[in-house]
Formats: sequence, C-alpha cells, structure tokens
Amino acid sequence: MREGDAISVQVSAEPADQPDIQRLLDLSDAVAARLYPGAFRQPLTAASLARPGVTLFVARDGQAWALGCAALFDLADGTAELKRMIVDPDHAGRGVGHSLLQAVLHQAASSGFAQILLEVGIRNVEARRLYERAGFRDRGPFAAYRQTPIATFMQIDL
Repeated sequence: MREGDAISVQVSAEPADQPDIQRLLDLSDAVAARLYPGAFRQPLTAASLARPGVTLFVARDGQAWALGCAALFDLADGTAELKRMIVDPDHAGRGVGHSLLQAVLHQAASSGFAQILLEVGIRNVEARRLYERAGFRDRGPFAAYRQTPIATFMQIDL
C-alpha cells in the first residue's frame, strides 16, 4: 500500500496492558527522542495508562493490528487531556490519525467533556496540522505544565 492510500480502521476503547499497546508507546518514545533529544520527555508505559480516569483509544485494521492509539485523561471539571497519540509510522499519512482523533472527540463529547487540552512539541508538525484541522487552537500551559522552548499547547471546545 502506498502512502496516501486510506486504511479502514475501527477505533475503540481498550485496556492498556497489551503488548501491541506497549509497542506503540515505545514508538512514541522513539519519535520523541528523535525530535527532542535529551529534552523534557516523559515516557509513558501501558501500565501507567491502566488507571481510573484514563481511556485508551486504539485504532485497528481488519487484521486486528494496532495501528495507533491515544489516551484521554479526565482532568475534572469537564476537561480532558489528550496524550500520547501515536500512529505506527508504517501507516502514517493514511487517515489512521484522523480516524483516531475523530473517535476520541466524539466519545469525549458524548461523555460530557466540554474541552480537550493537549501539549504538542514544536517539531511535531504533522500532529499539529492534524489537531488544527480538527479545530484545536493555541492556548497557554495548563495543569502542571510550564512553558518550554519545545512545547506548544492547544485546546478544542466540544
């Protein structure tokens, strides 16, 4: 399949403690290390996502391969944080990220969240474009985040 060819995926909430989820998180850490060597990275493990208030969304193809994932953290007061959205690089550019993000937005709105916040690195241009196309806009740091030279913050009102 060529880059640009769309892939049909199913997105659903799944438990985080699966080997293919840890593989995606490891890919996410590798991307972060490549884009931001030695800077401000905070690795996540599947075990750290398996807790109350965190919903993990997984995009799978017809063969049941996990092609991408995203975690939604309940911050309270109707606000959630989108973290660790990653698409397997072998399937990037084929609509997996878009499908994953749309499912997260739909489920967050259905669950009563009024707003989703996120932090994205300045060098992660593809992710930032995806978020902008979905309606996210720039904002300042939130929760325990502080402004750094490599981070930008975004939000969308649902």
